[in-house]
Amino acid sequence: MRGVIFSHRKRRAWASVLVSAMATVAAISIPAGSESATAAPPIFVESLKPLAGPRGAVTILGDSVMLGSAYETDGYGPSLAQMLVDRGWGPVLTKTGVGFQAGLNVAGNPGANLSRYVVTQRAVGWDSPVYVVNVGGNDILGCGGSQSCAEHDIAGLVETIGADHEIWWSKITMTDQSHADAWNNALIAVAGRNPNLRLWDWPLVRVGAGIPIASDNIHLPTASAYRSRSTLIADDVTARFGVSRQVAASGPLPQPVGGPSEFLPLPLERVYDSRDLGIRVNAGGVIQIDLSNKVPAGSNAVSVNLTAVKPSSAGFLSAFPCGTDPPTSSNVNFLAGEIRPNHVVVGLGSGARLCVLSSAAGDVIVDLQGAFVGSGGLRLDPLSPRRVADTRNSGRVDPLVVQAPVGAAGVVVNVTGVGATASGFLVVYPCDSPVPGTSNLNFVADAPAAGSAYVEVGAAGTICVHASVPIDILVDLHGTFSVGGQLRFQAAVPRRMLDTRLGIGGWRGQIGQGQQIEVGVAPPAAKAVTGNLTMVEPGRDGFQTAFSCELVAPPTSSVNAGEGLLAANSLTASSTSSLCVRSSVGTHLIFDTTGWWIS
Repeated sequence: MRGVIFSHRKRRAWASVLVSAMATVAAISIPAGSESATAAPPIFVESLKPLAGPRGAVTILGDSVMLGSAYETDGYGPSLAQMLVDRGWGPVLTKTGVGFQAGLNVAGNPGANLSRYVVTQRAVGWDSPVYVVNVGGNDILGCGGSQSCAEHDIAGLVETIGADHEIWWSKITMTDQSHADAWNNALIAVAGRNPNLRLWDWPLVRVGAGIPIASDNIHLPTASAYRSRSTLIADDVTARFGVSRQVAASGPLPQPVGGPSEFLPLPLERVYDSRDLGIRVNAGGVIQIDLSNKVPAGSNAVSVNLTAVKPSSAGFLSAFPCGTDPPTSSNVNFLAGEIRPNHVVVGLGSGARLCVLSSAAGDVIVDLQGAFVGSGGLRLDPLSPRRVADTRNSGRVDPLVVQAPVGAAGVVVNVTGVGATASGFLVVYPCDSPVPGTSNLNFVADAPAAGSAYVEVGAAGTICVHASVPIDILVDLHGTFSVGGQLRFQAAVPRRMLDTRLGIGGWRGQIGQGQQIEVGVAPPAAKAVTGNLTMVEPGRDGFQTAFSCELVAPPTSSVNAGEGLLAANSLTASSTSSLCVRSSVGTHLIFDTTGWWIS
């Protein structure tokens, strides 16, 4: 799916997502007894632990073997869900019951079909990045012991969950060892084709841990045995999926567009607004913007602010040089009805044409900030990121005036808004200019938002930040532009260099809270990189910090995202061929390169 990096869900409504279709099912027997049981335990459990954790959401799917891990009382508790919450996960949804199966052999019994359950929950807004699965006994009986049937069954649930999710799946024990072998061998075969499927060798782990098993060689004989098993599962899930793991080397580099160039700030100008044309961009439509009368002749790239306005559905915008194929990357991600902008530095096609793909029907705005020319412009000096303004400490003022370094004709800044009580926008501009009719950042109440910008410095050596409604503003300085600067920009065809959901860029699985990763983003000659950094469904409100791997992580942020949501931000960061990113929270992470900087 080209450029699809957004969530279709707003998980703020987690507490209302339980939708089930129970049915009477034929099944293997329920878990054996409890040391202190006062009544027969339920044969179905569906529950939600709604507390959000920094590691993110988890779905537990299981048959009768998992039931003992779902109980909270009669000596069974704490449940597996609670143990995961205690380890930093959450929310945690549990769906387990007697006779539950992956889905292949229960077409006439929808209540037992966990593939159907996954689809049903997505329809109402639930879709966790991690799934914990324990089914198999009922499935292999339905397959008559056939390994090929079992592979088909397992693959069906794996494909329903999706390649961009992590799946933990337990091997099984059975009364008939040949049935257990057929199912477990099928799991191994499917895992060999699906890198997101990780297997837990329960038969081996049980023996090593000395956990007893019931006479049926399937269930456990006591509540304490189930508690021990739940502890082992919670620890294994956290060890495997609590941090991203390196699975391969970085991928191929983007293709350059044109030659090295210098930055020429231009008066902030709205160069395209579909609302003025009275025609919304169609889903999948590509607009072509002729900038030949807006930028100097020979310009091969531009700095623009790209905004999606009230799209009809969730989706993305992707800017690219006209004349090249739409890239597998994106610049702006949005949910239906949102107004979402982002800064973009992107190459131009022949005739100074800029193309923008919209995956969903909606309005599109393009604000021009500057152009890149062969000579006569400004060069970049990247800096170790530092915070130069924070109104949480100094007090709110409008406009916020920020002093630029001496000699800077322009600056690269990241501006973050926090603590707004109403929706609004920020605009960054030279202080000696009127407030322009453009914007750099849109925000909603109670949600932090960040936006990058290349800004011309005013005659007094300052830039200004205007807020349409009261909000605290943080400004991080990432670089300066000047005639005597060091680096020129090399535009490239946008390319996805990192996607932890799919293992692109060599990392697989959510980057963990406090984890730092290094990813290849540019050729060896690069001294800085420009691109788009995206957080996908963090476990809690949090941020990412991108910086040169030769430096210590600075006390700044590159992109902020709210719990369970998605946010992207452009960045220009000092780097060699690789970039380091440190996370404050568990989240999937994406980086798209649009160009780099060379001497």
